Formats: sequence, structure tokens, C-alpha cells
Amino acid sequence: MYRLPITNKTPHAFYKIHRTLTSNSIRNSFIEYFCKNHGHKFIKSSSVVPLCDPTVPFVNAGMNQFKGVFLGVVEPPCARAVNSQKCVRVGGKHNDLEVVGMDGHHHTFFEMLGNWSFGDYYKKEACQMAWDLLLGPFRLKPEDLLVTYFGGDVVIGLQEDRECRDIWRSLGVPASRLQARGASDNFWEMGATGPCGACTELHYVGADGSLTEIWNLVFIDCNREGDGSVKRLRRQHVDTGMGLERVAALLQGVHSNYDTDLFRPLMDAIHRNSKGVGAYSGSYEPDAALDQAYRRLADHARMLSVCLADDVFPVASLNLKQIMRKSFKICTDVFQNPQLLNRLYAEVASSLGDTYPELIAKQNDANLIIDHERESYAKLRADLRKKWKGLVQKYPEVETLADIELAGFPLGYTEFKETMSKMKCATIPGEIVFKLYDTHGFPEDVIQRIATLNNVDIDKRGFWNLLARHKSKHKTAFKERAQKELAFDNIIDRLLKSNITRTDDAYKYHYLYENNEVLFQPLQCNLVAIVNEDGEWIDFLDPCETAPYYLVTDRTNFFCEEGGQEADTGLLTISDHVYMKVEKVFKVRDFVFHKGHFVVNRSGGRCYVRCGVGAGVGVRAEVCGARRLRLMQHHTATHLLHAALRRLLPRTALCQTGAAVTPAGLALTLALYGDKLTHQVLLDAEELVRAAIRSDAPVCTRVVDGAWWGGGGGGGAAPLGRAAACLQTLRRLEAQPDTDTDADTDADTDGVLHNVCTAGRRLAEAEVAEAVCEARRAGRRFAVHFVRSSYLLSGEGTAAALAAAPAAPALSALPVLLLACSAGVLRASASVPQVARRR
Repeated sequence: MYRLPITNKTPHAFYKIHRTLTSNSIRNSFIEYFCKNHGHKFIKSSSVVPLCDPTVPFVNAGMNQFKGVFLGVVEPPCARAVNSQKCVRVGGKHNDLEVVGMDGHHHTFFEMLGNWSFGDYYKKEACQMAWDLLLGPFRLKPEDLLVTYFGGDVVIGLQEDRECRDIWRSLGVPASRLQARGASDNFWEMGATGPCGACTELHYVGADGSLTEIWNLVFIDCNREGDGSVKRLRRQHVDTGMGLERVAALLQGVHSNYDTDLFRPLMDAIHRNSKGVGAYSGSYEPDAALDQAYRRLADHARMLSVCLADDVFPVASLNLKQIMRKSFKICTDVFQNPQLLNRLYAEVASSLGDTYPELIAKQNDANLIIDHERESYAKLRADLRKKWKGLVQKYPEVETLADIELAGFPLGYTEFKETMSKMKCATIPGEIVFKLYDTHGFPEDVIQRIATLNNVDIDKRGFWNLLARHKSKHKTAFKERAQKELAFDNIIDRLLKSNITRTDDAYKYHYLYENNEVLFQPLQCNLVAIVNEDGEWIDFLDPCETAPYYLVTDRTNFFCEEGGQEADTGLLTISDHVYMKVEKVFKVRDFVFHKGHFVVNRSGGRCYVRCGVGAGVGVRAEVCGARRLRLMQHHTATHLLHAALRRLLPRTALCQTGAAVTPAGLALTLALYGDKLTHQVLLDAEELVRAAIRSDAPVCTRVVDGAWWGGGGGGGAAPLGRAAACLQTLRRLEAQPDTDTDADTDADTDGVLHNVCTAGRRLAEAEVAEAVCEARRAGRRFAVHFVRSSYLLSGEGTAAALAAAPAAPALSALPVLLLACSAGVLRASASVPQVARRR
């Protein structure tokens, strides 16, 4: 904390002046000021789940949803914007978790008020607007404010921002209230990579000379590259951030954010719903453990509530699960109420629900998740208590580590002690440290406590080497993608300089429906770039049929691999003698790259290919229609299945943790909180999906923004919007009167069931036959197979498949054991041919 010399003046009594300024009125005043006075457009807060951005675990600043705009890969929604963004900081570059509760202003969740300029106004206007708001609607005094600006940085290679300094001077800020500071204070970055820039900050000067940062105005004109370098962006933007909690404390005249109207109701609710615990007193003394617990729980309750309302699920977010467990521990051990977190969610929804209505809409689901995680945590603690007694008897010193709650701790500590006793050394080898970390889940601080307790050192260098090797092995695919994007950066920059801004891929949604048939028409486009497998631009090419190439066109009708759906395949025809078989399709910075091999007919002489930036080289793009149709059907079926399960499990919160859409089928991976997924539910869901398919309702496709899709946890955004639309279709079909006679309906049902059973039987028989053939080829004397076909989950299906399998001449003497699992029950069926029995 910075301090200025203390003056003899009396501090302003802000509470008396601004006691009517609630947090809601502060938020509304900020937004109205920029909308009405300066022509900004209000943009609602995005989810706290980053949309297609793996560089941060949560949205940690107001600028995250505009990152693509700053990088120049997405068109801005408007020239000027204003919003209040939900932010979470529990990981990455900005991580405030460990200091929460220890002071009055750090939080895991906060609201960031901000105004934005996307290539419109810049430094002068931004500074003028901020100064006028603080001195006008917020009624602060200029003598109580201090302004800092970027003083330059040799490492980054940027000079002092004298332009910003002179702007503040022109606004009347005296030299005594204007300071230059280095990059650590006045150069803002979202994360390790991404948009960044010099900033200027406005601080409130307390009566004791301490400074409270009010507002940060960032002038985004750079990008931090993956190699650490900083490069200039093509356009200049403004990104400002004012923490609502901090400015509320200032304008309400209280000493801490926890004394504002954003937190006081939570403090009261904690006290009201606890047993034998005193009220919150606001002490920040080192021994004020109870007040620290109040602050930590109130902060975590807000963060957990907002995350759950944005469909972040503990199963998909380790950060969320860990903070939930920290909160349950405080609720149980300090406030003696394991169910306190449910009460606090309701309090957060009451406080912020008008601004963020998803808190109210998702309250039932949130309570289901909280209940599930609380029960899971209670079971963890109970299991640990049982194991702990035996562990303490064997190793009495471990009693001092009783606060550690890790499922793998007893086993890991026992293995550590046994291994070290055999080695008889004073240093824990890197291999053992890594096993404690990776296999048993011990955090580094726990490993250090164990080492200190046992008077041994840690081979940190060996551990870090193993950890780095482990991470590089698991990040190979990500690295390959990053390297590919880096290699293609020069290609994209060259295209941009030629005024080719993107590949228009809207044509991937175009198709015709004629005579009950879906038709995909070829698309005429222009070839604008040829790239070899080393990422090099090629102007003129004698195509080689043995090496892969990448073609970029100005528009395309090919689907990229996105959201679990495989990419299209097809042909790019360049001339009568040359075409490319497209094998993969992917997107980098809004440009679509078609990867494949050329096929050349050289009977007419040599065939050349040239790219056509400005030359208009025509290409005929034709997707494989049969493959695309199967992908479309399975994609729609995925959404129907998700919607059907939501319809059948109304008291369950569903978390989609994965999906795969291929021409062969689909896979939907879900985690459930609430009612369980039984065999009967699966059968009912299957029937609902079939009913939707039989209805032959038209499928409407439209391009929507990320907010429409809803949030998702960790692995990407869950398609909740599409699932909701499918759910409405199912309900509409269910409500429709049945115009068929009972006889017709029965006949139709019997026919469908017959066809399904026949197809299922054939599929089952083929699956078993394939497994048995594989066993024979491997030289095994028997076959054991875990069946995939749902038909085999029934006893009749298994029997039929087993009976059919030995019928093939080569399989007659092979015993077969089939395993299947349904509704948590393992089933087994066996067939032993007569020849094998005689043996």
C-alpha cells in the first residue's frame, strides 16, 4: 500500500454525504453516465466461463469477452460500450484466493464496472470522462485524488507515456498528485499472453496518506506473444475497470468492502444461521480468526453462487470444488451448520438477482449441486476419520497434520514412510515427491509440511524436472496446435495486409431439401493461400501427391471440427486436372484451413496451382454429402437426447462434460446432481427421441452468440440453449392430440419395435462375431468381451448373439464370455460349444 505525507486537513465524512448511494445505485449511475452522456451501448455481463479461451480458468476482468475485438479477429459489437462484468480470480496470473479474508478488499468474486472504446476515442476522452464522473455524480474532491501513469519499461521496450501525463495536467491535476510508475503498477495484462497496454490509475488518498485504487484506465495497443515479446496492435482501444465493491466502500464511507451493503446481509445471514457464534465485529487483528472466517465464507458464497448460476459444475472445475470444500469446512467447524451454504446462496440471489437474473433462475439446480457436494464432502471426512486413527497409531507425529483433508493422504503418507525407511536418506527423492503430487494428489505445500515434520529436505530440482516432463507430455496436442497457429500467423498477417479479413464460412449452413432428400450444393470460391506442411506461403505450386498441403479460400461450405463434431471431408476442385481430397478442416483467427492431398491427372501435361490474392483463382468446394448428413443427424440427436434427459429428470442438474459427433454415432457424457440415471430413464429418453424423430418436425438453424448457448464448466460451453429449444419441441409434441386410431398406433409401435429389435439383433451378432474373430486371430482359446450394443443389455439379446456367434465355421469351438453393465448392475453370459466341453 502506498502512502502520501499526512496533512492536517480533516477527512471528508463520506458516509453522511453519500449514505443514499447503495451498490445498485452506484452501478446504475455508472452505466447511465456513459450511456446517456457519452453514447455508449450497454453490453450485459458475459458468463464467468471464458468462451473458447483456454488461457484463463475464469473471466477475470471486464475485457475478457472483448478479447477477440482487441486482437482484431472479431468485429466489435459497437464503437463504445459500458457494462458491469462478473469476475472470478482464483487461478492464473490474477489469483487472490489466499489473501481473501485477511484484508478488506481482496475477493474471489467481484463486479468490474467498465467503459470501452473499440478504435473510437482514446486517451484524452477516456481521462476526461473518468475525471468528470468522479467529480460529478460521485462527488469526490480533486484534492483527495492521486493519478498514476506508465513511466516506461526497459525490458518491455516501451517509453514513458508522456501523452497521458500531459492530458492529466491539462485537466488540472497538479504535479504533487501525478506520479509515473513502472510496468508492475501501470502496465496491464489479462494473463501470460493476450492484449495488454499501458494504463493510468486513479487513487483515493486516505486521511493517513494511504491510497485506495478506484479506477484503472487501460490503453490497449499491444499484445503479449507466447514467446514473451510485446507487439503493437493495429488499432488502439480503451478498456477501463472500476471495482464495484471497492468504490461502494469509498462512497458509502465505510472502512472495508465487507462493511458495504453487498456483504452486510451475508454477514447477518451467517450469524443468524450459525450456532453459538458471536456476530461479526470487523476486526483485522492477526488473531481475529472468527472475523476472518466470516469474511472468507461471505466472499466464497458470492463466488460459488455466481459460478453455479453460470453453469460451472464442480465435476468440471477443480477450483470450484476446492473452494466449495473450504466453505463446507468453515460452515461445519466454525459456524456449526453444514447446510449454511444453501442459505447463503439465497441471500446472494436476493442481493444480485435483479442485476444477474440467472442467480434466481438456477437456484434449484444450485441447491441440488450444493447438497450433493456437501454429502460427498461429509463422506470424505468420515472415511478419513476412520483411516486416521490407524495412521496416528502407526505414525504418532502425523497428528499435527490433522487439518489436511485429502482422500489419498493416509495411503500416500504410509507409502512415503515405508519408502523413506528403506532408503535411509535425509532428502526426499524427486521421484517420491512427484508420486505424492501426481498419484496421491498432495499439493506442494502439504509435501513441504511432511518434509518439515520428518526433518528431511526435498529434491525440488528433481521434482520440477519430472513435473515439467509430465506436463509437456500431456500438453503435446495443445503445443502442436499453438505451434501451428504460430506458424500460420505470418500467413494470416499477409492475408490481412491484402484486405482479406476472414474466411466467410456461413455457407456451411446452406443446403436444399427436395423430394425428402437433403442436398449440399458445391460452392464457387477463390483460392487465396497455399501453405505447405512447414507453414510456408507458396505462390506457385507443382502439386505433389505425397505431401499434405493447406488451402485457404475466401469462403467455404466446409464445417470445422468444433464442439465435439468432426470436420467435413470432401473435394476442392481447382481445374479439370487437379483437385484436393480434403481430410481435415480447422480454423485459426477466423481463417479456415483445408488440409489434404492433391490428386493430379498429368495426362494433359504439367499441372500448376497458384494462389490468388487479388488474382481470383476459382475453386469448387464440395463437401461429402453422405458424411455431412450423418453428422447433422447425430448432432441433432445429441441435442434431442440432452433435452429428453432434462425433461425426464426435472429434479436433477445435468452437467455436460463431453460430447462426440461422428458419422458413425454420438456420445454424450453427463454428470448428474439429483435423481439418478436409471435404465428406465434411458429407455424413456430413447422413446422421447424416437417420437421427436417420427414427428418429422423441421430443424431450424441459426447463428447465435455465445451468451445464447449458456455457460459450461471447464471443458467448454454446454449447449443449454439448443437443449432448451429441443425440450420445447418435445413438450409441444407431447401436448399434441393423437389423431391416429389406437389400432394404427399399436401397429406403428409394433412395426417400430420389430425394426429396432431386428437391427439391434444384427448389430449385436456382428459385435460378438467381431470380438470372437479377434480372439481367434490373437491365438486365444476363449473370448471375453464387454459389449457396447444396447441390445445386448437384455438377456434375450445376449442369448441370441451367443447362439449366432459360433455359427460361423471358424468360430465353432471357441468359448465366449460376454459382460454388460446396466443401471450399475454387471451382467455376464457365457457360451461353451460342445467341442470345447469335450476338451
